[in-house]
Amino acid sequence: MRKVALLTMVALSGCQGAEQPPTVTDQTPVMTSDVHHAVALTDEQLQGRLIFETVCWTCHGPAGRGDGPAVQAGSMSPPPTFQTQDYASASAATLARRFQLGLTGPDPSHPHMQYVSSLLKPETFAVALSYIPAIAYPPEIPGSAINGERIYQFRCSGCHGTGGHGDGPGADNLVDIKPVDFTTDTLVAARDWDALHGRIREGGRTVHGSAMPPWGIVLPDTDIWDLVAYLATFQPGAVARPTWSR
Repeated sequence: MRKVALLTMVALSGCQGAEQPPTVTDQTPVMTSDVHHAVALTDEQLQGRLIFETVCWTCHGPAGRGDGPAVQAGSMSPPPTFQTQDYASASAATLARRFQLGLTGPDPSHPHMQYVSSLLKPETFAVALSYIPAIAYPPEIPGSAINGERIYQFRCSGCHGTGGHGDGPGADNLVDIKPVDFTTDTLVAARDWDALHGRIREGGRTVHGSAMPPWGIVLPDTDIWDLVAYLATFQPGAVARPTWSR
């Protein structure tokens, strides 16, 4: 009975609606020893992530797409998306200059940024900027691998495992068909991101014959692209190395 109850809880947690705003520590899976991390953040970026998820995400959104709750509520016009190759490869100095120009020049559509910058110490604001290239990684895919990691560990690790090897706690209870091992998955190896997006969106019934549900019913396309971006990091060489790790 305990095993059945556990599986029921796993299934229900994977079918919930949209999550609440993320933090660095929320929605941590029970099994964490084998978690695959999307990117290795520098100490400065780890601090920047905390600042971003405390102050910035309300307008910029958890993946930096400019779709935070303040924008969705209509109280702010959408800021530019960070999900571009330009932001993913920008240096800290470039980002600092870009934001400084926006803060000192006329920007009637985003006066809120001037207010936020007045509240933060200059060095704190600079640390927050260091996180932007990380949240925009990888540049080849219109998704955030960091945000995809959060979604994956909350929704997908129950079957696919925290390390992506297809060995999650739910895998032992599936008959015949086993969850995909993303460290050897052919779509990741082929860099066929559109096909991988379709696999996740449509599920197993129409795409690849597995028992995976059609996540497009629950997740928006942007979240699915974040999952694709995260899965792309499971195989070395599938996407470019982060610019800050070179």
